[in-house]
Amino acid sequence: TLATTQGEDDDLDIGQGTATQEQQAETFTTAQEPPVVISLRELHRQRRNRIRLHYSSGSYHASPSSWTAYTLCTQLRFGDTPDLLWLACVGVTDAYLHGRLDVSGYSALTVDLKRHVGRLFPNELVDRAGRAVYAEDLERGFDASEGDAAAGGGAMTQISLSENGRILSQPEYKFMLLRHTTLWESILHSNFVASKLQVWKQTGRQRLMELLAKMGFPLDQCRQPWAFVGTSMRRRLRERLEECTEEYGLGNVSYTGFVRVTGYKSLLSASDMSYAVTALLECSAAAQEGGGASSEDDDMLDHEAREDREIVQAFNVAFDALNPNGSSSSTTGATLLSSDGGIEGGDLSHLVNGGNMTGTTGLGAGIRLAMALQKTIMSTARNLVDRNAITRLNHFRYAYLHCSSNGGGGSNNGPGARVVTPDASKKESSPRDQYHVFAKPLVLTKLAHFLMDVHRENGKWTGTKSRPLVLLAEKPRSNTYMVIGYEYPEESGNVVRNKFGQNFELAAKTMRGTFWFDSFDSSVVEVGAKDVQRFIEQLHYMMESV
Repeated sequence: TLATTQGEDDDLDIGQGTATQEQQAETFTTAQEPPVVISLRELHRQRRNRIRLHYSSGSYHASPSSWTAYTLCTQLRFGDTPDLLWLACVGVTDAYLHGRLDVSGYSALTVDLKRHVGRLFPNELVDRAGRAVYAEDLERGFDASEGDAAAGGGAMTQISLSENGRILSQPEYKFMLLRHTTLWESILHSNFVASKLQVWKQTGRQRLMELLAKMGFPLDQCRQPWAFVGTSMRRRLRERLEECTEEYGLGNVSYTGFVRVTGYKSLLSASDMSYAVTALLECSAAAQEGGGASSEDDDMLDHEAREDREIVQAFNVAFDALNPNGSSSSTTGATLLSSDGGIEGGDLSHLVNGGNMTGTTGLGAGIRLAMALQKTIMSTARNLVDRNAITRLNHFRYAYLHCSSNGGGGSNNGPGARVVTPDASKKESSPRDQYHVFAKPLVLTKLAHFLMDVHRENGKWTGTKSRPLVLLAEKPRSNTYMVIGYEYPEESGNVVRNKFGQNFELAAKTMRGTFWFDSFDSSVVEVGAKDVQRFIEQLHYMMESV
């Protein structure tokens, strides 16, 4: 038996050795084979395919430039400046609110920003108690005898110190400018709540009232400025909101936000700053005046020079609003703008929650303009839906936003409505002098974003019925249309690549017409009024043939 076993083992070893030798021979033979030679033509073709695949995948936004700039500042030993950190918080929040940054990307950046906030502004109770000032100590400095007599007994009165400029990280509600308006107005004009409950309908408003009643908020208190509401009601909002929102489909009503202390105890969130600066940037003085007022110098300029001048003015006003000191920028001339930094709401140091922000520039004007702009967006969306003005094609939906002769779309609630009722001038103007508020890319994108949210929640634009959206807003001054393409994200908070940039370019190349591709966003194009209908048809035919 032992001999047989050894023989079998010898046979097995021989077989394994033979197989190993054969594998080595095959490996040696393979190694001797010459490599495949790729011609220059093939290399060029592969490179062109990679480039074509890269550009055909669509455009998207990378990390916000403000966060990148602050990261660079930390490497250059300038990261301890609170103003730079605040600008980074505003930039990241702005990208998230306007759909350029998805939820996962925003969460990753907020973790990094919270680390820097904790580094610059540590929340140490012991350190804050050591810096406390008491009224008795101040009195003792003026009158030593009375101070020594009073120091023997009784509780001491602590004086709160101003923490102006301090940055905090705390949960932020998806409401609209809550600290600067009423709770009712903030919830009613929130994109999140309006799309979920459809508050423009009577049933939606009734559900909103039921939600407030279940949380224990009387309507008369909800219509008071939030800055003047008692602390018990604010605490009850935090406690009851998470309990009642699930029943009404309002889950994830809060997100991680950033707040800065302004003045003595007023607070300004990064979202409020984003809304205000965006409104100042997108709505020039012509939008605030309804487009009817123009100076003698403006009458002598053509529409292109006039538009360039208004863009520069709007940029300077928005840039000054970002300045925490409220000082005017060097590029803002005294003949163009007047500084309102010394009045309430003119800058961060003069911003008071619930105060009368009567300035024409600065954060106060931006906050008022942002709320008016949000109301215009929601009323215009309701008008488009009620009139069935959105046309569906095989590959996208589109809608026109016309501007009537008086610049108001027939009423203050229709498409092209003025943001602010004109009161600076009663001068009548021709239709070519009127200003259309939706003739700006970002405002038009906000309208498309809200329309997508509304129809995603009601289920009409989901599944096989989902389509991208193309909006065309009239520009009476230049006799053109501002056209934007908005891709459809399947879920709220997601960001998808936008392929309309290359589609717009191909459609423009295959037809005769006047086009302007002068925007940072490739999915934005300005088309001549006489060519806009053919442009939509050509876009449809081109996407149909692909």
